[in-house]
Amino acid sequence: VLAIAGLVACSQEQTLVQQGPAPMEFGAAFVEGATRADKAVDPSTTTESIKGFDVWGFMDSPAGKVFEGEDVTGSKGNFTYVNTQYWIPGHDYYFAALAPMNSANWKLNTEAANTYGAGIVDFHNVDGTEDLLYAAEMVSTKNLQVGETPGVVELQFSHLLSKVKFSFTNGFDNANAYIDVKEVTMEVPAFAS
Repeated sequence: VLAIAGLVACSQEQTLVQQGPAPMEFGAAFVEGATRADKAVDPSTTTESIKGFDVWGFMDSPAGKVFEGEDVTGSKGNFTYVNTQYWIPGHDYYFAALAPMNSANWKLNTEAANTYGAGIVDFHNVDGTEDLLYAAEMVSTKNLQVGETPGVVELQFSHLLSKVKFSFTNGFDNANAYIDVKEVTMEVPAFAS
């Protein structure tokens, strides 16, 4: 009887829980103020109206791909995505995002990706009705232990060339003479890394 009582007393179970790696999450997406004053023709996306974006991300160098055009959807700080990725301590992570999500008006060439951004954006917005937003963020986990998280990735979006408005004037002395300017192309030199 004493042996059975001793076994019962020692049969208490202990559960050890080891915390695994934390998933990467995207929090609030902030959008800077618009540059056009005319709200009637301004196609601006705002912090209140952004509903999704595509994100690229890499760990330490562009070869360490974490995200490649991942669709992130939601609003007001509650953004989700399908291809869940996890933080690994001891690394630097670089993120870049474009909105609107999956637009036919822009294409990203990732061959030039570096720690300054995800590559070169080719944007065609002939009628001026689409806004183009870009955000970049760097997060380091070098001082974190397993189970610790740097928190959510919060992206600060900026309006790109879709917000630029051009005005042209001619130098003719005759007020009835005019020049019809169409299909303006602007090339911006790439930044060196």
